[in-house]
Amino acid sequence: TLESIAQTPAGFSASEVTGYSPEQVRRAAEALVAEGRLCRANVSPRRVRYFARPAQAEAYVRERPRASPQPMVAGSRAKAAWSVDEPGLITSKTRIIRATPPPRDVYRTNTYQQF
Repeated sequence: TLESIAQTPAGFSASEVTGYSPEQVRRAAEALVAEGRLCRANVSPRRVRYFARPAQAEAYVRERPRASPQPMVAGSRAKAAWSVDEPGLITSKTRIIRATPPPRDVYRTNTYQQF
């Protein structure tokens, strides 16, 4: 049972229990936490371990060093490093091209190759 696994010094996480999906284990463990039969230890912002006693949870968190936060890698959806209110940088080499408006009935120009 989950309660017997929780009595080990390392407790358990939902992904370590075999035979059930992590979501099923998590729901059962959270129900036991709500009843007061298990306690939860937040190992990191996204990882939780379950223990039989609060002292076990505190000892586990105390012994494990916190992982240093990893900087996010800028991808195609990363925000710009400047504020929205800053004016654009326009130099003598900046080219501003204004396209002619599409015909009246064309709403999605990427669909029609001729426009």
